[in-house]
Amino acid sequence: MQSAPAWPPPPASLRPSAFPHPALHALHRLARALLFPAYWALDRLLGCCAPGARPSGQAGLRVAAGAAAALLLLLLAGLPLALPALPLWLLLQAWRRPFCYAPPPPCWAPPAPWRPPAQPVRRFGFLSANVCLLPDGLARFSNLSHSQRRAEEVGALLLAALRPSRYGTTGCGPPGPAGLDFVCLQEVFDPRAAHRLVSRLAPSLGPVLYDVGSLGLQRGPHLKLLGSGLLLASRYPLLRAAFRSFPHARREDALASKGLLSAQAQVGILDGRRVVGFLHCTHLHAPSGEPRGLVLAAGPYPRLRLRRPHRLFAARSTAGRAGRGGGGARSWAQCPPPPAEDGPLRCKQLTLLLDWIERFEAESRQSGEAVAFSVLLGDLNFDNCSLDHAQEQEHQLFHRFRDPCRLGTRREQPWALGTILNTSTLHHSVVCSPEMLRRALEQEKGRHRYLAGPAHGGPRPKPWRGRRLDYVLYRGVAGAPLSPDVEQVTFSTALAGLTDHLAVGLQLRVSALP
Repeated sequence: MQSAPAWPPPPASLRPSAFPHPALHALHRLARALLFPAYWALDRLLGCCAPGARPSGQAGLRVAAGAAAALLLLLLAGLPLALPALPLWLLLQAWRRPFCYAPPPPCWAPPAPWRPPAQPVRRFGFLSANVCLLPDGLARFSNLSHSQRRAEEVGALLLAALRPSRYGTTGCGPPGPAGLDFVCLQEVFDPRAAHRLVSRLAPSLGPVLYDVGSLGLQRGPHLKLLGSGLLLASRYPLLRAAFRSFPHARREDALASKGLLSAQAQVGILDGRRVVGFLHCTHLHAPSGEPRGLVLAAGPYPRLRLRRPHRLFAARSTAGRAGRGGGGARSWAQCPPPPAEDGPLRCKQLTLLLDWIERFEAESRQSGEAVAFSVLLGDLNFDNCSLDHAQEQEHQLFHRFRDPCRLGTRREQPWALGTILNTSTLHHSVVCSPEMLRRALEQEKGRHRYLAGPAHGGPRPKPWRGRRLDYVLYRGVAGAPLSPDVEQVTFSTALAGLTDHLAVGLQLRVSALP
């Protein structure tokens, strides 16, 4: 008789340090410490160049000029430390694993394992959010600032705003937010912001993968100074993880190591064998001055509701209906747009990540394992409404994974909502309040004002629903004893005032087949 697997299982291939030896880890910390003064001064100088930081009036210009001169002197003073540290940092990247693993504390207790068929159904909650935690100077170009402070607030909201229970009073919090099992964040680029997020999430939620990316000199050759910006947190034990970097990038994305982070989590036990789920997190090539077509939309929108205390702007989708045709769908028609240069690159990235997903799942799966779900989360940087994105919209991705918000090419569910906000309004009082933003986005006037509109100043259709760039896609395994289906899709305003995106949530109902 086969013995049941241990619970929670040990993460055999995951180590806290990104380096194979403590000496390499210590040298890496030393190199980063020597680089920090020049990095800090350069970051602040970039912040002075952001459009929102430009002063008005002679007095303001004098103050700004003085601050810039002081920062330039600090940058020059930091160069003697940075110049020898940079080659050391680059050399150490050859030994660095492309992610760090933050294990949960010893007193962490994951959810009880799912044991089908005795428990025929279990629900799993997923959340994806682009949190724009760039180095502070770069974040100001998106009309955001104070990345470390925002990281603290994002971490607190992910735990508090989505959890009905109270905070813990010791180093080990409650088991985790009810209904939220897996969190994928994008644009966690700033290392200090990432550490603050991890310190919030790991004690209460569970294991976290962060500082993800292949840095330094890469094949091409390409110099990667920023990671992928991806962060994955899980309530369930993680068994295995891998990261692969996209080989091609353009413009500012060429400095970032964007790619695909894949992880395998154990969620239960079936007949003495593991029940696992696969998580794939990504962030595709970002457009710069991307041309977008005119969007025309029509169709009813269901009543939205706020589930206290979650602060979730929720559009409910009954199980089994999402992703299929039906009445009330939004249809899209557009004027001929200018040629889009970024579409082919994103299609190449989509093709690569599909291949990497198949390879990772094949390598991770053991004989007899049952797969509960495979979920792809992230900011794909294209929508399902603009004709400029026709190549991406028709990619085979949507034949391999199900998009619950999509009815077809340029046809959305009537309740789907755009996820990118108008950056010029990020500091308005309405946008800084989850409740006020929720109420505003229920109205046509609020969506016109606070959701990003079509590029090139095109007219907005009525009703305007915005552009959905953030996705949570899913699939099951053909012939498997477990079958996932959509129970609810949510567009969340919980992070209002902290980022220029809405968060997207998905709740799957996984059933054991008879």
